[in-house]
Amino acid sequence: MKLMRYLNPAPMIGGLEVSDLALRFLRFEDDKLKQASVQLPPGVIMDGKILERDKLVAALGVLHSQIEKPKKIIHSVVVMPASNVYTQSFSMPMVAEKNVRETALLNMQMVSPIDSKSAYSDYQVIGETKPGQVEALGAFVSAKEVDDMVSALKEANFDVIAVEFIGMSLMRLVKNYSAGMKPDAPYLIAHLSGDGPDIMIVKNGHLYFNYFHSWAAIQTEIGGRKMEAKDVQDFLATHIRQVLNFYTSRWGGAIKDIVLVQNPIAKEIKDTIQQSFGIDAHLLTIGKYNQLSTLWYAALGAALRGLTPRSKDNDLTLTATGVDVGYYRESVLNFLKSWRGVILMALGFVAVVFLVGDLFLIQTSTSVAESLKSGTLVPLADIQALQKDVQKFNTNVAYALKAQELGDFWSPLFDKILANIRALSGQTIRIERLYIDQSLSGLLIAKASNDSAVINFKNAMAKETNFADVVLPLSNIKVNSDGTVSFTLQFKVVSLKFDSQ
Repeated sequence: MKLMRYLNPAPMIGGLEVSDLALRFLRFEDDKLKQASVQLPPGVIMDGKILERDKLVAALGVLHSQIEKPKKIIHSVVVMPASNVYTQSFSMPMVAEKNVRETALLNMQMVSPIDSKSAYSDYQVIGETKPGQVEALGAFVSAKEVDDMVSALKEANFDVIAVEFIGMSLMRLVKNYSAGMKPDAPYLIAHLSGDGPDIMIVKNGHLYFNYFHSWAAIQTEIGGRKMEAKDVQDFLATHIRQVLNFYTSRWGGAIKDIVLVQNPIAKEIKDTIQQSFGIDAHLLTIGKYNQLSTLWYAALGAALRGLTPRSKDNDLTLTATGVDVGYYRESVLNFLKSWRGVILMALGFVAVVFLVGDLFLIQTSTSVAESLKSGTLVPLADIQALQKDVQKFNTNVAYALKAQELGDFWSPLFDKILANIRALSGQTIRIERLYIDQSLSGLLIAKASNDSAVINFKNAMAKETNFADVVLPLSNIKVNSDGTVSFTLQFKVVSLKFDSQ
């Protein structure tokens, strides 16, 4: 896996918050944060709906220029305005894993607050309510609002990996970086975002409940007059009470911890909570990246999701199925671009090698041509004489080979004749010389111990069928001074069948 990440590094994914008032982008780059933001003119987005698309695309283009080069695709987990996002928790029976999604979708159709045919929805399992029952949190949003948002982002070269709402992003931030919070205890978290108050319940690292109300809606409720801190305090006191009662009736027990995300009137809100519920609320403390303003918390939470491998990202997303196809396409393009450079470099190296080789060969051939041009040529007569010497040498070699062939025939035949004569002579005859010509006439010079041995040997050869005309003249017999007898015997070989010897 490390090798694959090295050969094909995954494109970075950042968090992009799109609110009624601003665009904020944040991305992790080697444990550092890359931030970019653009303020939106009033009326471009209102209550989560895009009213002036061209101005939004232009603002996204300005944001893009702060992050990457113009044509570079920026992958983002988008936090859309929460005005029209609805959440609803529901229970469903525990079924086989392959049937979980089908069961969840069926339950979501039953609890959806908007027409499911014109909505995007998703869910994530948050726990078990009782044995045999699984609890999940569903989220619903108008498909048109998401499609309009994705279309504008795509035009500005932003690729949408997932779409979520601020409650999801803030919950992820709390889960990863909050200090002093018990993971298994339920918490009520109140956050005053740029779009309006957000009240949520988190437990065991999951978002159990989320309630959002826009500032515009609150202003309408108070008669359209200028909103004051007291109006916000009264709103929170009323709705926090409702949420606390809802938790007790739905899940049992009581929430004893209320957490506030830092805001300009946090002290006044804490006092209101203490007076209304007798609970000491405390401010959310982020152990890491605590230098960030709370305005960036939604983008930071979404950027944390971008660090999760796509295959392991199980959080809900309010998008059409397969919206992250662009991410995988970009991964393939990055791989091809990376290796295109390597291949071009290798081809360039091979081209340099061939070029150097060609230059070397050209230089060598030029040098040889100059040497031949300036050198002394061998006379033609000397070359012809050398050719004659070569022909003479080849003729002698042919004669030698022919002689070798003849030798190969006589050598074993001579050995067989000699062996036959020795067999006849026994121990009394010592052969000194043996001559055989091409007509197979032979001459044997030998020495015997006495005359009788000579006569016996001559008679034995005469009886041998392989020999004929065995002649031993008396003049060829000579007595030596030591008493031995030397003799010369003539014969003719009439048969070459000596295999038995």
